[in-house]
Amino acid sequence: MTDEKRTTTPTPQPDVRRERTGPRQFVRETRGELKRVQWPTRRELLSYSAVVLVAVSILTLYVFGLDQAFGQIVFWMFG
Repeated sequence: MTDEKRTTTPTPQPDVRRERTGPRQFVRETRGELKRVQWPTRRELLSYSAVVLVAVSILTLYVFGLDQAFGQIVFWMFG
């Protein structure tokens, strides 16, 4: 086996210009795509929202605690 490196030059791609779609066509395609989306059920939505709210609350309390601790340290050092 040989360890030859093969170098190839990329072939230039032809300049393809796409025609712009109008607003009606855009809305029609968007509605079609949204019909294919699998939306969460009400129960899933509520459970996901609860998880997010709990996580944000915990992280907020954590950052608040760090802020208080570092504030006390700074006041102790310079106060």
